Amino acid sequence: MKIGIDGRAAKWYRGSGIGTYTYQLLNYIKKLDKENEYLIIWPDSCETEFVLAQNININLLPQQLDKFWEEIMIKEIILQNDIDIYHVPQNGIGLPLSKKCSYIITLHDIIPFRLPETVGPGYLKIFRDVVPKIIKITDCIITVSEFSKKDICEYFDINPSKVFVTYLAAEDIYKPLPEDEVKTFILQKFNIDFPYILYVGGFSPRKNLKRLVKAYSLIREKIEHIHLVIPGKFSRSYEEIKNLVENLNLTSHVHFLSYVDVEFMPYIYNGALLFVYPSLYEGFGLPPLEAMACKVPTIASNTTCLPEVLKDAALYVDPYSEEDIAQKILLVLENAELRNQLAQKGYLLSKSYSWEKTVMNTLKIYQQIFSLKY
Repeated sequence: MKIGIDGRAAKWYRGSGIGTYTYQLLNYIKKLDKENEYLIIWPDSCETEFVLAQNININLLPQQLDKFWEEIMIKEIILQNDIDIYHVPQNGIGLPLSKKCSYIITLHDIIPFRLPETVGPGYLKIFRDVVPKIIKITDCIITVSEFSKKDICEYFDINPSKVFVTYLAAEDIYKPLPEDEVKTFILQKFNIDFPYILYVGGFSPRKNLKRLVKAYSLIREKIEHIHLVIPGKFSRSYEEIKNLVENLNLTSHVHFLSYVDVEFMPYIYNGALLFVYPSLYEGFGLPPLEAMACKVPTIASNTTCLPEVLKDAALYVDPYSEEDIAQKILLVLENAELRNQLAQKGYLLSKSYSWEKTVMNTLKIYQQIFSLKY
C-alpha cells in the first residue's frame, strides 16, 4: 500500500491531544511498519524527523497557503505519488473535498456540535462547515473511544461499521520519577516549593476550570498549605479564570504556569499530590492517563468517555457540583490509603494502553480499507 498522512498536527499542536496522537501515529508507524510505503505531509521549513526510514518520504507543504491552494497542492501530491489511502488525523480538517483515493479521517470528538459555546468562533465555523462534507466522502472514520463512536454515529446517522475505535495512551515520558529529582527540578524551573493539586488540559469552558477553582475555594482553609497548579497556554478563556481567582482571594494559592514544554510535564505531574480533571466533555482525555502513568492519584468527571477510559482507577465526581468536587478532593487528601490505592490502580491501568496497540490497530484498518478497493 501507498499511504499518505497529513502529519502537520504533530508539529503544530504538539502537547495537545491531537498533536500527541499524530506524533505517536507517525512515530510508531516508523517503528512497526517496514512493508508499506508512506508519504507524510509536513510543514515547510520544519525538521523532518520521520523521514528516517527507507519506506517513509516527506512532502514539505508551504505553511502560508490559503485553503484553495492547499487543496490543489494536496490533490496533486496524492495523484503524483499514486497514493492508495490518505489519512487526516486532525478531525479531517484539510482533507481535499474532491476524492482521488480512499480517505480515512480520525475524528476525535464532535465538541463543536455538542458544546459550540466552548469552541473559538474561527474553529467552530471551519468545523461545522467542513466536517459534514468530509464525513460524506470518507471511507471510514477512526475515533478514540466507544463513547465518541456512539456520539458520531448518532449525530451524523452513520452506520457503526464505518467507525473504528483505537484507544490512545500516555507517552513513554510519563512515568514515576525520583522524588528528590522532581522537587529540585520544579523548584528551580517553576519556583514550586509547596504541595499542590494539579489540573492539566487548557482553559476551554468545557474543561470546567471555574468549578474546580470554586471547589478549591470551598476547602482552602482546611488545606491551607496545599496549592492549586494550572499549566497551559493562556487562551481566550484564561482572563476569566484569572479574574475568578482574584475575586475569590486565591491569588497566592492558585498558580498559572503558562505553556510548559512537553519534556517538562512529567516533572509537573510527578510533583503533584493529586490530579483533578473535572471536564464536562471528552473524546478520550489523555491528561488523566498521563497523571496515572506517573502514579498520581486521580479524580475525574463521571461524564462522557472518562469512566470508559479510566475504569475503576479514578475517583469520580459530578462535574456540575462544586460541592462534590470539593468533598472528593478533601477525601483523597485526607486519606493516605485511598491515595495509595488510586495511585497503584491508575498506574496499572495506564500500562494497559499503549501507542503500539493504537498503531497496530490503525494498520489493520488501513489494510481493511485497501482490501475494499481490490
